[in-house]
Amino acid sequence: MTARDDDDTIATRRPLDRETLRAISPLPPPEEVFADWLMSVPHGADLAAAARGQIALIDRRVPFHPDVQCLRMLLVAVAGDSGWQRPLRNL
Repeated sequence: MTARDDDDTIATRRPLDRETLRAISPLPPPEEVFADWLMSVPHGADLAAAARGQIALIDRRVPFHPDVQCLRMLLVAVAGDSGWQRPLRNL
């Protein structure tokens, strides 16, 4: 098999549908994604601004998956756009 054969094989593959993708690579739980995101924000950074940036990214991709919507709501709570009052400044 040559590199050219590999290119032909890749070119003839059909794209995977949503159900197949969900079965092969399911989304991690939204709480886990949120915790990973929170840990990735640099120390001293504005969490509300960082959360608003992530919300904008999600909104640009038109999220329909319920787990993505749950993640978005967690970010909204941090961004302060939900009317929820943070009990402490660092939350």
